[in-house]
Amino acid sequence: MSREGVKVVIMDRQFTVACKKNEQDDLLDAAAHLDKQLRVVQAQSKVVGLEHCAVITALNLSNELLQLRRSSQVPGDLNARLQALTARVEKAVSRNQSDETA
Repeated sequence: MSREGVKVVIMDRQFTVACKKNEQDDLLDAAAHLDKQLRVVQAQSKVVGLEHCAVITALNLSNELLQLRRSSQVPGDLNARLQALTARVEKAVSRNQSDETA
């Protein structure tokens, strides 16, 4: 299945992420969830740097995922999809940060 560039906005920054057409809604939902969690971390901890917020948010989301895995509430295929979406978002954030410093 071919991949298309999907535009997502996270912390007022636009990223283009390659995604299969049948996974676009999931990617958009994941991006919205990530944006919300980043803003919560930023508001609660008064952290202003995006990189610091991203690390704290990633830790929080990883902790939630591990807790769900331990309680056996998340099917294995969902874990794989979450990891794939997380990797795509991290790659887009990294690429965007590289573009900003260039």
